[in-house]
Amino acid sequence: MSILQNAKNSIVMGVEDYNNPNPHRLVSCTRNIFSGILLLFKHKLSLLSPPGSDEVLLKQKILPVSDPLKGLHWKGKGKKTVDVEQIKERFDNLNVTVDWKRVRNIRDHRNNIEHYFGSSPDQAVRALIAESFLVIRDFIRFQLDQDPLDLLGSPTWNALTEVAEVYNQEKQECTDHIKTVDWRYDSLERALLECQCPECGSGLIDIKNPKGSDRDTVVFTCRSCGEEKSFEQLVPLAIADYYDEENYWSIKDGDEPASIICPTCNEETYLLEDDGCVLCEMPVERECQMCGGAIPAPEIDGTGFCGWCAYMISKDD
Repeated sequence: MSILQNAKNSIVMGVEDYNNPNPHRLVSCTRNIFSGILLLFKHKLSLLSPPGSDEVLLKQKILPVSDPLKGLHWKGKGKKTVDVEQIKERFDNLNVTVDWKRVRNIRDHRNNIEHYFGSSPDQAVRALIAESFLVIRDFIRFQLDQDPLDLLGSPTWNALTEVAEVYNQEKQECTDHIKTVDWRYDSLERALLECQCPECGSGLIDIKNPKGSDRDTVVFTCRSCGEEKSFEQLVPLAIADYYDEENYWSIKDGDEPASIICPTCNEETYLLEDDGCVLCEMPVERECQMCGGAIPAPEIDGTGFCGWCAYMISKDD
């Protein structure tokens, strides 16, 4: 059986699990749909692998082979295939476009659902399906050059579409409610709009009494599992999640991160683009009081001195 057929079967079984009245089949649904997405990705790598290379792009282990006719070339070895991070690395090098932030969200949904099984697991699974719908649709259409309706069949495709539409309607309501509050920082509003429930992974984060809420007293509630968080509880989680990937690549490339720990409230909610903490809003000195230079992000600690000057002061003591 081909990788593409396995991908189709996994997605079809995932939808069947979702429609099954047995709530315990919902965990199987999340596994099957995520597995189907990874198989679609692997099918693409198989297509891009040169003939006679033993699907080199698909294999974890790649070895050089010397051939009198072909010269030096690469072949895949063994049965182990690439994992998620290896797929991303190879897609990036091959200019294969995938919304990796959304894929990570799906993976997080799956992990959360497997460990969390509350009173409304179907709503949490609906979030995963809605995210998966967009990834599946775009990858089949733009990377495999096929019609997702033809590939998956109308029962499966229509079921995915219906679940995504219901979820997106609820998501829009949550978005509208969040936008009624003055968060004082555009960056904070963006992070809250993309925030996922720390308990079940759903993106349906709403607020109670949206028309009468002040940002400091607002109560967030998850429409999927009912979990409630205060402003002080959710904002650090939302900022950490929103800037996680940007911080990773910035630090890896030797640049300053987007967010750092605030010296005043000790939460990672100080944003360099806003030059302030979006949680406590306390100002922090960014210019060294001794040398007059800009204090690098890793050295901002509220003392008003850069690392070198702080060191020299400590020596004088």
